[in-house]
Amino acid sequence: MAAREPLYVRSYRSVLDAVERRVYRIDRWRLPMPGGVGVRAVLYVVAMAVAVAVTTRLPVVGPLVGLVPASIRFVGLPVLAGWGLSTWRIDGRPPHCALISAGRYAFRAKTLSGLRRAPACGSSSLVIERIQLAPAGDEASYRRGRIRGPARLILRYPAVLQVERRVGRRGGRGLAGATKVSIRAGAPGRALSPGHELAVPTGGAVIFR
Repeated sequence: MAAREPLYVRSYRSVLDAVERRVYRIDRWRLPMPGGVGVRAVLYVVAMAVAVAVTTRLPVVGPLVGLVPASIRFVGLPVLAGWGLSTWRIDGRPPHCALISAGRYAFRAKTLSGLRRAPACGSSSLVIERIQLAPAGDEASYRRGRIRGPARLILRYPAVLQVERRVGRRGGRGLAGATKVSIRAGAPGRALSPGHELAVPTGGAVIFR
């Protein structure tokens, strides 16, 4: 015979919460029901009796409820409702738990954006201000554009430079005397580490093609 594996119970609450609490005896008087009375059923009976007492005081519904005999109003109806609600399950949950969940769902936002309440789809919204979007410039390719000097640029990816100088001026060191520098993306490769620093003099221009 194979030995049974031990079952470890880390908390008695996990066991007791799964078992319905029932009342079998009140002091020395044993209840006539062999299976006892569920605590949830007793609470439902008390809640129903309170609801009936409040209803009888309402201006319109109260006189109609008052036509029912008091024994049925305060004894028969609460006991019948308590028994029915204690045996009723909605998706495996007691009625009061299902009612609380339905109330939370009714008052909770149905449309969320970033875990925050947002207008429903199709609803009109008011534009408060305009939002302008522009590339950050940190992508792995050079975008078309023109930069006028003085400026200092750092090229992080391979590129091909074409330098134009003024007529009659010989090429100096670096970009000294350059009036226009055209940059084209080179062969794709890894980012340059460190990047190539490019100083644009005053009056010069750098064109990314």
